Amino acid sequence: MTDQTRGASAREVEDALMYLPRKGVVDYHRGQIIYMENQPLRELYLIVRGRVKVSIPLEDGTQTVVDIFCADDFFGESALLGAARHAQRAIALDATSLMSWSIVEIEAQVEREPRLGIALMQMLVKRALDFEDRLQDFALDKTPERVIRAVLRFAGRTGTQAQDGAIELPPLTHQLLSEYVGTSREIVTFHMNQLRQKGLVRYSRRGMQVYPRALQEHLEAQARRQARHA
Repeated sequence: MTDQTRGASAREVEDALMYLPRKGVVDYHRGQIIYMENQPLRELYLIVRGRVKVSIPLEDGTQTVVDIFCADDFFGESALLGAARHAQRAIALDATSLMSWSIVEIEAQVEREPRLGIALMQMLVKRALDFEDRLQDFALDKTPERVIRAVLRFAGRTGTQAQDGAIELPPLTHQLLSEYVGTSREIVTFHMNQLRQKGLVRYSRRGMQVYPRALQEHLEAQARRQARHA
């Protein structure tokens, strides 16, 4: 299903936070583990500030990044399944503040506010559709395209508009991008250097500037070249 098709049939999306009671905020420092894999997960989390990386550690010591969540994002939805164990690990990428609700609290609140159940269902369906798009990228795109799409996605979700038309976003290490797109850090560094040489991105340890329109045009030009040589 295309984004256009989804948009044509879309209904108003509920805001889960409207139906949840405010809770105390818990602070985490950069690099602090919020929860580990293979342990009970009993809370749904909301990011008040900062960023959180959710990943799946693999047996060879590497990891696959499920997603990077930022302010106003929920994560830890595996808790809704009530499973005793899960495969994900959550780590604060920055100084981060979180609000959380136990599954018992969520269930009780859904009974009082049934729209909360619809809001959570919509959130989970949208997240499933996002994963579907990522799987399609893995199946159809080569590594350069996957790197560009990852940068565009994070710019759209976590970036802020600059006066020169760029989108400014917090630092994203090449290691983090490699774990997200499924390749090595060295390959991501090679492709990011190419994008920087073309003036499509700028980055340092302090952050990244992305030119989304130029990046999208570059992506479309690559697709046309590949089609001609197919």
